[in-house]
Amino acid sequence: MALATSFQPEKKRKKKRAKILDTRGQDRRLLYMLRCWFGISSYERTCVSSPRGGFNSVTSSQPNFLVWLLRRYGLLLRGRLQAHGIVSEYITYPRVTLSSASRLCVRHSPLGDSSRHSLTLLDPRASPQEDQGPPSWTLHQVEGALANPSRPLLAVRAGQLAQIYDVDQHSLRYQWEFSHLIQYWVWLNTDTLAVVTEEDVFHWTVKRSGPRWQFSRHERLCGMEVVGYQRDTSRMWMALSALGLEQGQVVGLTQLYWRGGLLSQVIEAQAVALPQHRFSRNPKPSTALLAAVRRGKERTGQFHVVELGPHQPGNAALLSARGTLMFRATRLGDFPSAVQFLPQLGVVAILTKHALLFLADVETAQTIHRVQLILDILFATVLDDRPHSLLGVCRSGNVLSISICPYALCQYISHRPASLYLSQRVLQLVGPIPAAQKAIPLE
Repeated sequence: MALATSFQPEKKRKKKRAKILDTRGQDRRLLYMLRCWFGISSYERTCVSSPRGGFNSVTSSQPNFLVWLLRRYGLLLRGRLQAHGIVSEYITYPRVTLSSASRLCVRHSPLGDSSRHSLTLLDPRASPQEDQGPPSWTLHQVEGALANPSRPLLAVRAGQLAQIYDVDQHSLRYQWEFSHLIQYWVWLNTDTLAVVTEEDVFHWTVKRSGPRWQFSRHERLCGMEVVGYQRDTSRMWMALSALGLEQGQVVGLTQLYWRGGLLSQVIEAQAVALPQHRFSRNPKPSTALLAAVRRGKERTGQFHVVELGPHQPGNAALLSARGTLMFRATRLGDFPSAVQFLPQLGVVAILTKHALLFLADVETAQTIHRVQLILDILFATVLDDRPHSLLGVCRSGNVLSISICPYALCQYISHRPASLYLSQRVLQLVGPIPAAQKAIPLE
């Protein structure tokens, strides 16, 4: 049975687009951006997170600092999903899935018709005027949907059945019925879909006849909700992350699997990444495990960097480092939800459920800075197509674009004695600072 039918463009009401930025003056634009970030109601007094975990007071007598802050952390509201006809109650995880910066999929009921269930594909960066009539499908008992990051393919699932549709041809291309219920899936690339069932993990390359078994889930992950799956570029390391409740607090476990030795190990981590990085003392790149965790009500979390084997000839001994993540005391239930690596900067972006952003060094695990992006729940993030940028979706329907200015960041860390090595390494990655960028104030 086809899980999705009746492919048709969704009829959209014409709505007047709200202005994202007030054009009546620079001060008003700064005020709007600061309100979006920190939830403040006054421009005269603002609290901005400091790198050491305290708070620095910023007043209206320091406009240069505010301009520098906006240039260092470029935060832009790309729009709201409600403007595309998505009702607020359906903007939740896992109804909203973000496969890439241009592929967002929503399972919802059209406005005013709760009896009909639909699936809508849209570009989260496009305005409602640019994205006229996003494709919509009528659903039949679908439990999950996931758009391909770049190809016109749509995967839907229900129970043990998974199907892949061709959006352009409006037809069913592939389907497979697994022996156990599907609990999680993610596109690893444009051709491979990773499928996690109750017992096992599979990789399904759409050009092949069927999925291939990779490894079995560890018993410690039994009964937990799977929220992430990673594979490194060498295809030797894989990481399966799951969340559960323990005494009313969110705990996270990650099963790390090495194909070379068919070995599994479970570590405490709520969010991980497995990027390739050439450490400064090594001539060859290697896979790094980036893991973030917060235990219970502890004020601090931990960020781990572990260089994974096997050891590359000519490289130094495998590296490991640990850093501290200072959480806000008012957010007892906050925890790391995503780890994104920015390779051009050698910097790791750690995002939390309540939209707190940590920047950390990939080699020393040292926390560079933290900032509260917005007073909202951030439940989906991906790397943007632009350099040093991320895209995220909030529970309120806001689509956030987060950019980091590499030159301002390099100046910022160079003025801290403990970060001399880090600033030199980042400067080597980004190149000489242009003269126009050197005028950015640091105080």
